[in-house]
Amino acid sequence: MGHAMGTFKRLSLRLADNPNAVITVFGAYFFLQIILRELAPPALRIDEAQQVLFAQWLALGYDAQPPLYNWYQQAVFTLFGTSMFAIAFAKNLILFLIFAVFIKTTELVVENKRFVVVAAMALFVIPQVFWQAQRDLTHTAMLMLTFAALLYSSIRLIQRPTLTGYILVGVVTGLGMLSKYNFTLALPALLLAVWLHPQGRERILDRRFLLTILVSVIVFLPHLFWLVHNLGFASEVTLQRMAEDAPDSRLLQVLRGLGRFVIGSLIIFAVPSLLLWLAARREEKQPPTQQSVWFRFFLHYFIAITVLMALVIVMATMTELRDRWLLPLLLPAPILAALYLERYLADAARFVTRFLPIPLVMMVLVPAALWASHPLMASLGRTTNSNDDWQAFHRYVVETEKLSPSVIITPNWPAGGNLRFLFQNVPVATNIYDDYDPPFTLSDEHPALMVWKGDDDEIPMLTQWLEGQMNVKLKPVQRSTLDVPMYYPVKGKTLRISYAIIRPADIER
Repeated sequence: MGHAMGTFKRLSLRLADNPNAVITVFGAYFFLQIILRELAPPALRIDEAQQVLFAQWLALGYDAQPPLYNWYQQAVFTLFGTSMFAIAFAKNLILFLIFAVFIKTTELVVENKRFVVVAAMALFVIPQVFWQAQRDLTHTAMLMLTFAALLYSSIRLIQRPTLTGYILVGVVTGLGMLSKYNFTLALPALLLAVWLHPQGRERILDRRFLLTILVSVIVFLPHLFWLVHNLGFASEVTLQRMAEDAPDSRLLQVLRGLGRFVIGSLIIFAVPSLLLWLAARREEKQPPTQQSVWFRFFLHYFIAITVLMALVIVMATMTELRDRWLLPLLLPAPILAALYLERYLADAARFVTRFLPIPLVMMVLVPAALWASHPLMASLGRTTNSNDDWQAFHRYVVETEKLSPSVIITPNWPAGGNLRFLFQNVPVATNIYDDYDPPFTLSDEHPALMVWKGDDDEIPMLTQWLEGQMNVKLKPVQRSTLDVPMYYPVKGKTLRISYAIIRPADIER
């Protein structure tokens, strides 16, 4: 054990002295995650299924989230085909770029480069980053990347104002607006931090800043047209989630929202703060020195984001705040911690060797834990979407029912995405997204197939969609069911899939 820890300490110092090597380590880590996703059960998770379903058509908007990640995933599918590799590659490339840009941003503001790896690893040990983002969080991951890129380009612009720099900030801002709507909360907070920077006000008052605004609007404008006409559809789900379990009293609603903000922030900060504190508590402290201008820059940002969140909670009586919503807004926290420790600790090398071994060990353990989580949950009797064996249903339809459907209709995107992933030449529609009207022709050789998970009677809703598409009236539809085992067997539980086959004879004449 002591030999292993000594190896980790030596590795820690080598990484601390070479930020580019840290980027390479993260590249290897996320490449490993691609391989492990290929080895995991082939059922698509909720966010993955949505990406596969949306890849069937290109639109300026899809649902409650902006479309940047959807467009990006479609581009990856175009290059590599609709496959598990394409899904895993797209996600892990974004996560890798988050860390690459984050490391380059930290390099711009810290003087002692050994604290670059400290900030990067402090970001990595946030549970929502090393676990939740790896499993879900497509749009949130894209927001983290665009916000990290905005931080980098804004700091570079402050340090070196160029026309290209102003254009780049505009492009990144527009992309951020296309990644997730809560990017709008980060913008005024960052703008205030820039304004309060000694050179920041000069950059904002520069005439070229108008070009930044123009470029950002141009990038966001196509989706804005869609948003104006679909505001209710885009906001309904988010507003419902923000008001979940709201008490009747407005005061209690506000207090609950503020409490959720504090708790969510603590959940994000808890692990990295504890590890940094444990590593620093026995280190020799140097005499207090004036904190750098960049420490004040990030401090101003966090003060602004806290005030903005409080105002939003009070004005909108927001009662539910999930930690994954807050994660991108709190992204610069590890950089702020690194800037503080840089002025606080006397021996950076000793601190690095105390802090880094745990994140490095986690980089080994987390992939193993992610891979083992599926059979472990199954052995504990837990069923998850990731363990659904849709391939068994696909085999049954093709080999036993001898079906070659012309169209598949489902009530939701988790089922729809999994079915599209398996029936790649068959359009898969849901009654949720009415802007997708796939062409199909009903015949005895190529019937329509209604599919849903569980025993609920979804036939009326799916029938309504099919009748509307074909402009016909259907006879009463007969439902069939199929029980298949989970990918990893769960004692006493199976996956029940209900389906109905619609042929020309089922149309009323």
